[in-house]
Amino acid sequence: MSDSGSRRVRLAQKLSSVKQDAARAITEEFFRKHPDWSARYGERGRQFCTADACFHIDFLAGAIETGSPEAFAAYARWTARMLGARGIDAHTLEETFGQLGEHLSGILLPEEGQELATFLARGREACTEAEDATGAELSGDGLDSTREVFLSAILSGQRQAALNIVEESLRVGHSHVDIYVNLFTESLRRVGALWEQNQISVAQEHIATSITQYAIAAIYPRLVPTSIHRGSMVVTGVAGELHQIGANLVADAMEANGWTVRFLGTNLPHSSIISAIDEISADVLCISTTILGNIPSVVELIQAVRDKLKERTPEIVLGGAAYRLAPQFARDVGAKAAITDLRHALTMLCA
Repeated sequence: MSDSGSRRVRLAQKLSSVKQDAARAITEEFFRKHPDWSARYGERGRQFCTADACFHIDFLAGAIETGSPEAFAAYARWTARMLGARGIDAHTLEETFGQLGEHLSGILLPEEGQELATFLARGREACTEAEDATGAELSGDGLDSTREVFLSAILSGQRQAALNIVEESLRVGHSHVDIYVNLFTESLRRVGALWEQNQISVAQEHIATSITQYAIAAIYPRLVPTSIHRGSMVVTGVAGELHQIGANLVADAMEANGWTVRFLGTNLPHSSIISAIDEISADVLCISTTILGNIPSVVELIQAVRDKLKERTPEIVLGGAAYRLAPQFARDVGAKAAITDLRHALTMLCA
């Protein structure tokens, strides 16, 4: 790691080590300056302010570690909009960032203070940008800056922050499919790209994946199944396949849209998959594959299913990144389709 990278890591670690004390200190200072807040929000408001200040420091530390003031700006814009929806002016957040800078500068070395000031200044600017934009997002999916903040959260191991982001996305009206595709899938695609470019460690990649799985599980109890019954389905990965989030999202979305789903996870022996198909008399078998190297296992599984179940063989649908450049493969093995997008899967199987 470069000297500048090592310096940023040390600064991020120092911020994390003083997070709790700093959050309490700036909350007390804020309530002293704004006595009306005690009347409006009471002790519960003070607790929320302290928790929010901890999140600010978490994201500040994460942005500093990655060397990206824009990452902190994205967090500031998202937070300003979230607070604005609750009647709290964006300038309140800007003031909090200012207090944070004043408090932390007293415990940092001069060069650390300068680095910190750069990030906080960008965050304060972004608060005003959020106010001027009146909450508008930059692209059609409506989750641009939310995605940036979620990515920062999962890369820095902030599980509760990631859940808060998902909660807010649901609150403002994004559907679970929007969140699955535009938040989870796109964020993990970015994680994969960062890992490929050697910009994050294997540990960070695993943490990001684990937190995303936790967020998926948090959404699942809120899914309201349709009254339509479409049939039964097994969703699985093959032996050797280690990625299961895509299959997890498909399983949850299909269940919400009328399918009885048996989600097996991934890296299963083919005999276990065949037993699950037989047990529920599945109408459809969805096989998830992210790596081209696992295609031979897919062929073996399909053949094993046909050999064992014969006329009871379910309709087979393939899905995952492995098929992006091989759309003809489904036809070659007699499958219904090779799908690489959740919305396409919903159109095909739930129309």
